This record gives sequence, structure tokens and C-alpha cells, in this order.
Amino acid sequence: MPSLDHEFPLDLIRHVPDLAVYLLDKVADTERPKYSRARCDSGDATTTAPPELRADSVVVCESTPAEGGDPVPVFAIIVECQTKPDKNKRFSWPAYTANLRARLRCPVILLVLTPSAGVARWCSETIDLGGGRHMLRPLALPLTALEPVTDQEVAKDNPQMTILAAMVHRIEDPAELDALGAAFASLDENKTSLYSDYVLAALSAVSRKYLEDTVDAGIFEPKTEFVGRIYREGKAEGKAEGEASGEAKSVLRVLDTRGIAVSDEVRERVTSCTDLDQLATWVTRAVTVSRAEELFD
Repeated sequence: MPSLDHEFPLDLIRHVPDLAVYLLDKVADTERPKYSRARCDSGDATTTAPPELRADSVVVCESTPAEGGDPVPVFAIIVECQTKPDKNKRFSWPAYTANLRARLRCPVILLVLTPSAGVARWCSETIDLGGGRHMLRPLALPLTALEPVTDQEVAKDNPQMTILAAMVHRIEDPAELDALGAAFASLDENKTSLYSDYVLAALSAVSRKYLEDTVDAGIFEPKTEFVGRIYREGKAEGKAEGEASGEAKSVLRVLDTRGIAVSDEVRERVTSCTDLDQLATWVTRAVTVSRAEELFD
């Protein structure tokens, strides 16, 4: 199952394709072509022969010809979220790039988003396609390089970047949380519904409480039934028995809902924890782990 950290940047890009261009500009060392609009395209990079190849996301930047007519692609960005080194990518990434270049008939840039500078260094290593003459150099951006936003006007102008940086850094500073609230307030209801559950899962209990107290409460009410039910029940138990107890029960409830067995040792470690930040981390991990013990990795 894809992780929260893997899926959230891609969801943002699917709904605001220009975000991919903004992230590309963070690491590109050459001037890109000018374009008039960006759109998401199919990630299918498969030729007529197997195996199937599918990029995480593809953004096509188009421009309308001076003589008129339909917009044409001027460049495309393959966006890959890579959480750890994977030697198989040395072979699939060149295939993505070549096949999409053939399909779209325009230059194609490979942008890899990573959780750390170390993974970014691995991803940005040049890939030798043969003979030392034909190379592919991915552009890798560690998302930790995105600075949390504290200016509310900047947050309103760049809400998706503000939300992404807030999630990456698990913000707790009041100025950063105020900017995050301003970013959400600037979005229409459809987009807040898409993003709020990700933010609730990523932030600590302390940060969630701050947002509840200072921002329109409806913005940060969980929207999906799975996250919403767990959040509401955990919140009610937190009021009755203390925040730590409610968070611990949320961890165990997520695992139980997903049908994952919990040993007595795991249960004891979770229920005896009083660190709200640690418990919030375990809640997030509980959504994606395949074994309960992986909470503590």
C-alpha cells in the first residue's frame, strides 16, 4: 500500500499541475521553455511489449502556437516519489523518459521527490545508458528543502506549497500553523476536503488542537469515513481519558480495522506511551504498515 508521504505530493500535483513546475524550478539548473498552461497526463509509459511501466505522475506543459490552433506540448515532467534507493529504477526511469518522449513528441524531464537529502543524492546520480556516451540525469528534490511558510499572505498565494511544507516538517510553530490555516481558508471546499485528512494524519496532536482552536473547525473535520471515524472516536476518548490514551486507542483501532494482528508486547508499548508526538507518528504509520511491529521501525 502506498504511504502517506508517497501519495500526498502526487495528489497535490494531480489537482494543481503547476506545482510540479514550481518544484522543478527548485532544482533545475537550466532555463525551461515558456508555457501557457500545465495539465496532468497519463503516467502510462508502456510500449507494445511487456512489462507494464507507469510513472507516478506526468505533467505536460503546453503553449498555443503563434499561428493559432490547439495547444501543443513544449515540455513534460515525470514526477516520481521515491522514499528509498531502488536499483530497479536505474532501468525503469530511462524507459519512462524515452517512451513518454516518443508519445508526447517533446522534451521530458525526470523529477524525483524524496523525503531526505541522502535519498535525493542517490536518485540524482547519472544513469549510464551504455558506453559512457548516453546519459540520463534525474533531478532530485528533497522535500525537506521546502521551508515552512510563516507569512499568511504568502500562504494564501501558494496554498499547496504551504500545505506540502507543513506536512513534510510536521509543523508545530504557531506562526507556521496560522499560515497553514490561512492556506486552507484560501482554497475552495472541494480542495480542503481532499487535503485535510492528509494534514490531520501528519500533524501532532498538539498541532491539531491548535488548528481546532484557531481556525474554522469545519476545515479540519475529517472528510473520509475511515479517517473520520477513527479521528472522532479517538478525540472523544481523548476528552474522557486523556489525549495520550485516546491517541493510543486510535493506533490500535486503525490496526484492528485493517485486520492486522497486534501482539501483547505491541499493545503494551502503545498503551503505555504518553508522548503525543510519538503516538501521532504511530497513528500515521498504522494506516500503511503490513505488520504491527513495523510501527516502531
